[in-house]
Amino acid sequence: MNSKLKRRIFFDLLILSYLLFSYYAFGKWWHSSVGSILIVFFSYLIWKKDFLKNTGLDLNLTTIIKSVILAVVILLGSLLIMKYIAGKQGVIITYTGWKNYYHDVFYILNEEIVIGAIILFWMVDKRKINPLAATAGLAVFFALIHYVFYRWIFNDRGIMGISALITLFLVGFVRNSLILHTRHIGYSWALHFGWMTIMFGSMHIYSETNLRLTELERFNTYLGSVWMVIISALAAGLTFMFGIKKVSYKAIPDQ
Repeated sequence: MNSKLKRRIFFDLLILSYLLFSYYAFGKWWHSSVGSILIVFFSYLIWKKDFLKNTGLDLNLTTIIKSVILAVVILLGSLLIMKYIAGKQGVIITYTGWKNYYHDVFYILNEEIVIGAIILFWMVDKRKINPLAATAGLAVFFALIHYVFYRWIFNDRGIMGISALITLFLVGFVRNSLILHTRHIGYSWALHFGWMTIMFGSMHIYSETNLRLTELERFNTYLGSVWMVIISALAAGLTFMFGIKKVSYKAIPDQ
């Protein structure tokens, strides 16, 4: 078996590991961490000594500490924002067990690696796509894939509002810019984790009916809020002015 075919097989197994073990496909809270192990393992088989760079896991201790601190700050900010929006909608946010938050740590890590760093570095380093075009293009895909899955694929089907899609695009733009600017997923993971821990890791209940908000309702309630559109637009604007326009990178050589 030649090396090109082996890399293709390992890459297919990496994607399969992401799809099967990042979410609740088998109903186990710890499967997302198994997915992380498999993704790292197959990444090593594909890229050998460069696997940390290709996956955005090229992190030193200082960056890890900063990422954890940033995640806590964003988590607290997300809690305040969502509690404000929830209060206007008659929604109560309650906390769940540690297993949900454990799951969040790793499924978000898997997303940042596979549909973040690997795709962006391939587009910019290998395909030589302009960083701004790659950032915006993947952000559009990021928003549209949410619409498609909730419209036609997930059990919780419905229509995601335009304002929620705009917020997803803007947040995706910021996330992608962070990855390309820093060449790692530490800060993008912190941004993603700090928000999703509150929105999906916690429970959201209508106070009058005691019914839980569905996943789609959470997207439309929080990301569809005019406040989130404004906040994400400001963040994307600042990112564009001070981040992506100055992005520089060193292409990772082909193996």
